[in-house]
Amino acid sequence: MAHATVPERHHGTTLGIALPAVIGVIYGLYTSFIARMSGESAGAQFAIGLISCLVIAGLCYALGRYQHSLPRELRAVAYAALVGCSVGYLNSLSGDSILTSVVLSVIIAAATFCVMFYTFYVHEE
Repeated sequence: MAHATVPERHHGTTLGIALPAVIGVIYGLYTSFIARMSGESAGAQFAIGLISCLVIAGLCYALGRYQHSLPRELRAVAYAALVGCSVGYLNSLSGDSILTSVVLSVIIAAATFCVMFYTFYVHEE
């Protein structure tokens, strides 16, 4: 009896570019909104949003592109650093103290590390 082979799943490059772009745009818009609430001018608000959009989209793209070459521990650390720093930056824009931003960033990064490490550990052979 012959065994049926399961075809490999190939994700197109469209998702590899579109997902970081969408994440970047949403993050940039939210950053711009928070900057507006803290009293920034329209030009500064636009600049903060645009730079944040480009940086987060670039980092998400780079992590998505090179994540498979990293061992699962470093991959989980990379995701934790990206998410923790992103949340900490958003919190720092809201006007809270730097200590609050750092503590929130570390808590979110630790939770992200645990979730991502568990996910990679369970789904890898």
